[in-house]
Amino acid sequence: MTATIFDIARLAQTSKSTVSRVISGKGYVSQAKRQAILAAIDTLHYVPSQAARNMRRQQTHIIGFLISDYFQLAGEFLTAFGKAADAQGYHVNVYFTQTAERELTVLNGLMDHSLDAAFLLTRLNHWVRLTPYAQFGPLATWQRVDSPVIYSSYVDHYPLYMQLLRRLAAQGYRRIGSVFTGTRHANTQAKLQALKDFQAEDPAVDTSWVQYHEGQHGAGSQAADVWLTTPQRPDAVICFSDYVAAAFIAHLREAAIRVPQDVAVVGMDNSEISRLMGITTVDLHIEAQAENDFAYLYNRLNEPQQPMKPVVPKIIERQTTNY
Repeated sequence: MTATIFDIARLAQTSKSTVSRVISGKGYVSQAKRQAILAAIDTLHYVPSQAARNMRRQQTHIIGFLISDYFQLAGEFLTAFGKAADAQGYHVNVYFTQTAERELTVLNGLMDHSLDAAFLLTRLNHWVRLTPYAQFGPLATWQRVDSPVIYSSYVDHYPLYMQLLRRLAAQGYRRIGSVFTGTRHANTQAKLQALKDFQAEDPAVDTSWVQYHEGQHGAGSQAADVWLTTPQRPDAVICFSDYVAAAFIAHLREAAIRVPQDVAVVGMDNSEISRLMGITTVDLHIEAQAENDFAYLYNRLNEPQQPMKPVVPKIIERQTTNY
């Protein structure tokens, strides 16, 4: 049964008019009562009527940018996103959401109209928990999600990983290792499927050396320590980001390991650090992805529409492989 404004008022122990003020964003409501109403809306998965949704067209021109932890590529992404927003007269508020609860608290800004839209660079809650917020304002993400109501600028990593594996194998590498982020991530699952399919395609290449790390900080050096103690070391390693690849290389160099003579290393993103260190990588066109994410949010809120840019990834060959 669909929840009504009366159900919200009953659960929050307040009046219908107070709930209406929170939903419309008009009129004073104490912070304590506002939080109680927002909690009731969240609990009952309340979806406002079309009339209530129309009332929110008085925009704040503020977009929430949610991130759980800083990493090097996040800065490049935020810069491109912020410039695109500024060009259209929007402000970007950055929220470091360290907990799942904090993430939901920020998204409550869509319900009380303190935010026009939200972008999730990272997430801590399951998509099932986040999707209902799209009823209150447009949502976009950099992560992979197949949703009719949340826009994702993700690039499918399956064909990219297959291309990298085949390319390294064609260059004569016979033990190809992988450093992945956590298995809950859709792109990791896509890469694992690529490993499985490639192994069936070319069983002469050993792809069994796989390391998992939740987050970029420390991942490269930890993976390098494992590589150093592995009897049958991979002669090529693909890392899930340029930052991790850079840390992997730096740690190996401290142990007098030469790249690419002793091991080839490939990153992912074509970020500034890969250009500075000469790391072979995949250009995912991060700037275009960020601009597309903003364009989607803008287009949901305004007329006329902003154009979306094509994103066609490509391998960038540098000094860390024998390409």
